[in-house]
Amino acid sequence: HEKRLMECASRVNIADQTIYPGSWALHNDTLSMVARLWNAPEDAFDADNSFPGAQTVGSTEACLLAGLALKMRWRSWYSKRYGVDKSTTRGILPNIVISSCYQAAWEKFTRYMDVDLKIVRPQFDKNGFRISSDDVAEACDERTIGVVAIFGNHYSGDFDPVGEISRRLEQLNTEMDWQIAIHVDAASGGFVAPFLPKGSVEAWDFRLPNVVSISASGHKFGLASCGTGWIVWRRRHDLAEHIATSVTYLGGCGESYTLNFSRPATGSYIQMYKFATLGMEGYSRAIENQMQVASLIRKKLSEMRGEDSVTPRFLILDSAYDTSECCLPVVCAMLNPELDLPYNDQDLQHVVAERHWYVSAYQLSFVHPSTDDVQALLDNGPTQDQTCFRIVVKCSLTAHLATDLIDTIRETVSFLDVAGAGYAKMHRVKPGHVRRVWTKPNEHAAC
Repeated sequence: HEKRLMECASRVNIADQTIYPGSWALHNDTLSMVARLWNAPEDAFDADNSFPGAQTVGSTEACLLAGLALKMRWRSWYSKRYGVDKSTTRGILPNIVISSCYQAAWEKFTRYMDVDLKIVRPQFDKNGFRISSDDVAEACDERTIGVVAIFGNHYSGDFDPVGEISRRLEQLNTEMDWQIAIHVDAASGGFVAPFLPKGSVEAWDFRLPNVVSISASGHKFGLASCGTGWIVWRRRHDLAEHIATSVTYLGGCGESYTLNFSRPATGSYIQMYKFATLGMEGYSRAIENQMQVASLIRKKLSEMRGEDSVTPRFLILDSAYDTSECCLPVVCAMLNPELDLPYNDQDLQHVVAERHWYVSAYQLSFVHPSTDDVQALLDNGPTQDQTCFRIVVKCSLTAHLATDLIDTIRETVSFLDVAGAGYAKMHRVKPGHVRRVWTKPNEHAAC
């Protein structure tokens, strides 16, 4: 059924609301379900029977739209505050505050939309991979268009403390007479947190007054087709209205909230199909199972020991291991530096891949987009030369398959204990290579 729906939806241009009114109504119904999943205020439900927002081409487009709305909102505020016209305000470079664990979408936003990126590094010894509200407040100024809270980063799956950030910004806005708000980048967490047991996650969505927009990927934990994203705003006034474009030349009048105009209806079709077939109970059971499988993998990795049979083989880095904090069904770990092994997590990734499993490994560093300097990802944590890896537990990863993955990792480290130095020499990415959006030719060594 899903494949037939995808084929059918691929022939529908959802931008043409006049020709495909039924598909547009389905889009709005799906959007409303997403908005209510994130506790959008009911008074935002408008005469068009929808909440302010849209289905986008992945969460990258959703992030770009959210950032643009914040930028336009800031321009209006800045012009009124200082009594200058908008042409003057356009000559002032604004900034946006975000964690160093940001995704590529935000580097694209700052490059394309001429916004400075003010990066806050998580204090690893206190908060793991989560930024602190005090550090966020310190980074803000009168040119800050907003704060991006990452709800499920792609390293450890940890959730930024949106509630704490919201309360701290409320104090800051009162003290300074600013209007800095929060966009929640819930690319992954947006379809995880609503299905976790009640009370296991602090309010993170539109229940918080300073959250003005939320974006997510429907194709990750939302189980929709690839390239599905969602953006929802708290209200139309001074937010979504900056993005909306009225279209009257297609035989009617409609509003477009997206960067791209023509696009297939596949995302909303499949998202609605999943909502209808699984429902709250089905999604909740799926997430519960994924969390249990992640817990199993976490436990098995923590039990592995080095060659001395005493020192832990791995250090678990995600917050779900030794705190009460929830995170995505993701396991983040690193080979224990105390073992002084002749190989690292990237070598582990390569050997595991030869056994038909994929485990993502990263250096704990990033290239600052403004200065091109290589910086440590975390403050008071592992150095920028150290690596980690993550295991994303999808709904298809059963406990039986997870056991096979653990056995594969166990065989891999046994092999690398013997061949590690030689293997690393042949396959290691050259020193100094770190995560960045744009790469130069021949930047990667042959693997």
